[in-house]
Amino acid sequence: MSEDPVTDLAEASTREGHAWLEQVFRDHYAELCTFVCRYVRSDDVAEDILQDLFLSMWRGRERWVSAGDALRPLLYVAARNRALDHLKHRKVREHYAQSVLQEMPEQRVSATDEAVLVREVREEIDAAIQSLPERAREIFRLSREHGLTYREIAERLGLSIKTVENQMGRSLKKLRARL
Repeated sequence: MSEDPVTDLAEASTREGHAWLEQVFRDHYAELCTFVCRYVRSDDVAEDILQDLFLSMWRGRERWVSAGDALRPLLYVAARNRALDHLKHRKVREHYAQSVLQEMPEQRVSATDEAVLVREVREEIDAAIQSLPERAREIFRLSREHGLTYREIAERLGLSIKTVENQMGRSLKKLRARL
């Protein structure tokens, strides 16, 4: 115990409040979770709502402790209100998302535009591959275009597997930087 009676009283009050809240949690959490889940149709959301409720109870525990025998009905009312608030908020979010989607101008890419875009991207990739040193380009193509494993490439070119791995690593790094 400290020499300050106010500090001692506050610490004792906190310990008692913790024990009280823990007991309320054990007594009511499961049934409240089932109750809230009937509204929100999600165990995870129900648990989040109850976590918020119990946090609120901790912060204002004096008011909740003084409820006495009325605690259980108060818990149900608070849980129901939080569930309904969640549903209202979700409905507002959904409405907002719908309105944003409706207000967005349609952005359609014609088949011709898409074909041109694909061709341009392919040309850029080919140019990047062409910029690789000859041996690196050969290893890259054997791997990516012909589907050979590093072992198969190493055997075909008379290199070690480690050399093939290193060359591929450098090639990929260069291609990422360029593209």
